[in-house]
Amino acid sequence: MRKMRRVLSGFLVLVFLCAWFSGCGGWIVEGYPVSVYTRSDACGAAETWANYLGDYHQEDLGGTAVYGDPGLAEAVKKDALGIGYNNLNYAYDMDTGKPLAGLSVIPIDLNENGRIDADEDFYASKAELVQAIATEHYPSPPARDLYLVTRDEFTGIAREFVWWVLTDGQQYAGEVGYVGLAREKIEGELSKVGEMQPGIEVEGVITISGAWALYPMVVRWAEEFQKLHPRVNFDISAGGAGKGMVDALGGMVDIGMVSREIYPAEIEKGAFKVSVTKDAVVPTVNENNPVLEKLVLEGMKRQTFTDVWITGKITDWEDVVS
Repeated sequence: MRKMRRVLSGFLVLVFLCAWFSGCGGWIVEGYPVSVYTRSDACGAAETWANYLGDYHQEDLGGTAVYGDPGLAEAVKKDALGIGYNNLNYAYDMDTGKPLAGLSVIPIDLNENGRIDADEDFYASKAELVQAIATEHYPSPPARDLYLVTRDEFTGIAREFVWWVLTDGQQYAGEVGYVGLAREKIEGELSKVGEMQPGIEVEGVITISGAWALYPMVVRWAEEFQKLHPRVNFDISAGGAGKGMVDALGGMVDIGMVSREIYPAEIEKGAFKVSVTKDAVVPTVNENNPVLEKLVLEGMKRQTFTDVWITGKITDWEDVVS
C-alpha cells in the first residue's frame, strides 16, 4: 500500500509539472499574456500616448478601459501581467519621488539598439525624469504642454489667477513635479492674456475642472494664490481633459484644464488656451512583471508599444523582450 502511494504521489507530481512545462521540457505553455489597460474617459494622457505611437487617437488604443489616472494606475498595480500609461504625477509618489509602490516605469529604448544606454536611463525618480523632459531628452510626445483654457478670453479674478500662474506661480512647478516654462514662452503666453486691469477686486470663487494631469499642480497654485488673496475660493475637480474643454466652452467653469493639443474645431467654438507648464505620459507595468529585469535593461521600442496597444500583434510578455 505504501509503495502504491509513493508511485501515485510521484505520478501526480509528474502530471503537475507537465501541465506547467511544454512537453515536460519547455517553458510554460500559456506563456505570460499581456494585460493591456487604457483610459475610458476622454483624456489628454490617452491622446498623447496614441499620438506618440503614430498617427493615432485615443479611440485607436486597445485594452481594458479604466476611468481616471488613479484608476489606471491601480488596475496595473493589481495585475502582475498588466501594462498601462500614466501622467507623470500618477506614476511616481508625490512624497518620495520614486515610482508608486506596485508600479514600475518602463524605459523607452529611444535609439532602438536593444538596451537602455546611460543617456536614456532617467526613470529611477521623478526628479530625473523631470530633468529629462526639461532638457528634451524625453521625447515630445509623450512629453507635452499643459493648458488652462476658457471661452473667448479670461476675465475677472480668473484672469488674475492665470496671470499669477504665468509669473510668480512658475516657481512651484518644480516642487510639484512639473517643468516650468522658459522665460520666452512665458512672455508669449502673457501677451495672449493681455495687460492686467487695475482696481479689480480679487475676491470670489474660481471654478476649474478637467485634466488629471494638471490637477495636482493647479491645487498647489490655488493654495499659494489664496495665501495672497484669502477672499478667493476655488472649486477644482478632475475628470479628464475632455471634460475640462466641454465645461469651459459651455461656461460651466471659469477655467478648463487640458493636457493635450487643442483641436481646430474647439478653437472654432471659441476655445482660448494658455500654456502654463509641461509634463509627460510614461508607460507603466506591475512591479512583479515576469520579465521586469529585462524590460528595465532593454526598455521597449515605440513599435513594440504600438504592437501592444494598436495592432495587437504582441500578446505575450516573452515576445516583448525576445
